[in-house]
Amino acid sequence: MSASPVGPTSKSIVVTEIDGDLALYDPRRERVLTLNHTASAIWRLIDGTRTLDELVDHLADAFDLDPDSIREEVETTVDRFTKEGFLLSDL
Repeated sequence: MSASPVGPTSKSIVVTEIDGDLALYDPRRERVLTLNHTASAIWRLIDGTRTLDELVDHLADAFDLDPDSIREEVETTVDRFTKEGFLLSDL
């Protein structure tokens, strides 16, 4: 179980909604990351207070899925956000 909060998001990130999905822009590095529906849902939940387990549980409830079936995708997405500099902390 992951007890550390995920995030927070980098304060410089500009978030734009496009047809229900999100695009993230980091003006410091002039980098854009376009998110699909799943990644957008994950990003919207990251507030620096929720743990990875809480993210997984919330998404599983919201989409009526088994938490174990989505855990790897959530971990991979959060890891990518971190590696690309959109989050201030990692898993």
